[in-house]
Amino acid sequence: MLPDPSILLADAPRVRDALGEAGWSAAALEELLGPGYREHLDRGELAPLARRATGRSAIARLARALVVGEPADGLLPASWVGRDGRALVRLQAVPHGGVEVVVPHDPGNARATVATDQVLGAGAASMTLAAATPRDPAARALDLGSGAGVQALLAEDHCDSVVATDRNPRAVALTQLGAVLNGAQIDCRHGDLLEPVTGELFDLVVSNPPFVIGPSQTYTYRDAGLGGDEVSRRLVRDIPPLLAPGGHAVLLVNWLHLEGEDGDERIRSWFEGTGVDGWVVQRELAAPDDYVTAWLRDTDESAFDALFDPWLDSLAGVDAVAFGVVALHRRTDGLPPEVRLDVVDQPVAATWGEEVVAHFQRRALGDVMGLRLRLREDVRRSEVCARGDEGWSVEARWLQQEAGLRWNGALDPYGASLLAACDGRVPMGALVSVLAAATGLDEEDAMRQITPVVSRLVAQGFLVPA
Repeated sequence: MLPDPSILLADAPRVRDALGEAGWSAAALEELLGPGYREHLDRGELAPLARRATGRSAIARLARALVVGEPADGLLPASWVGRDGRALVRLQAVPHGGVEVVVPHDPGNARATVATDQVLGAGAASMTLAAATPRDPAARALDLGSGAGVQALLAEDHCDSVVATDRNPRAVALTQLGAVLNGAQIDCRHGDLLEPVTGELFDLVVSNPPFVIGPSQTYTYRDAGLGGDEVSRRLVRDIPPLLAPGGHAVLLVNWLHLEGEDGDERIRSWFEGTGVDGWVVQRELAAPDDYVTAWLRDTDESAFDALFDPWLDSLAGVDAVAFGVVALHRRTDGLPPEVRLDVVDQPVAATWGEEVVAHFQRRALGDVMGLRLRLREDVRRSEVCARGDEGWSVEARWLQQEAGLRWNGALDPYGASLLAACDGRVPMGALVSVLAAATGLDEEDAMRQITPVVSRLVAQGFLVPA
């Protein structure tokens, strides 16, 4: 049986002080345990970490107790220690976008789950959501399905007030504990989906729900028990009434591509009647057997063979399972809402939440040919050249973003000349006219061919208003 995390609250300030005095941080832990220590933890490989966390320094002793899980050695308050002498929780140092938080979570990892209501630390999905979350200052934020509370703790840094909800009482208690350990103020509430916040409005909503599609209802953090992609569909449809004017929501979802059905149209249909703009950023598209394999390796590796066939059979009629980030925006300009889907399978920046806000702003720009545009500061032009009889010649040239979604695209000589002139002083239409005159192109044809290219460059953030 896992302990009730609320029993740790009373002495949490003492632990917070001990962490501060020891210099607890992600950098200090990496220096002590090695830069790949989280990978060892995720695989349950504790021996290398125990070997590195030797010594009598405060940070080493705390790491042994609160990261590796060795006996606490009299370092922690009695309320934090179980009968076996080990700490009742583990602590994770999570740095993100210049902010660092301490995240308490249950011992163990996804591959060695000890209870259905186990609360894991911040994993890959958590950091995917954190990366996509806008960090502009906001009045009210909601972390829907908070788990260990990492999203709520990160939001507390840039939001005036934060509400965190979860259907798992242990998750609510651990989020409360995390708030104390970080000196944060978070309104933690117990309840399923949107029930705890009915009728309220938020400027920012984030959610890493139990979106996994399968027959199991074993793990509270993973399995919603609603069947198929219903939990994702329900959240896309039910979150919009929570958004204040101008507000944004960002959530992780899975959606199905069924045989004989357009999967892209399936997720677009979820937005019908919601009254909000949508942006679907597809990150992965997996065949059913690959999808099942990935999740069994993540959580049930020891029972892989026994669970594989039943799970795959439950996906009969499914061509593929998509995973991605869905962003919602409550418009204030009165224009009709729309939904766009982008396949983003390239590596992206560690933080790209600013692109969520910018994406919806770009939709309202209007006719791109009337805009004064400039290249975004992080855009770089690259070339591949080959040496010939007459010297070097360009074989290919392309643009690459260093930030955000890191879009890239091929560039022809005309495009290179046009973009070189984009300094924000002249409307794009006038630049195209000059380019046509200089190259002998028909101006009308040039405008017709270049307009969709410029529109795409604006939509992807290569070109921004001056």
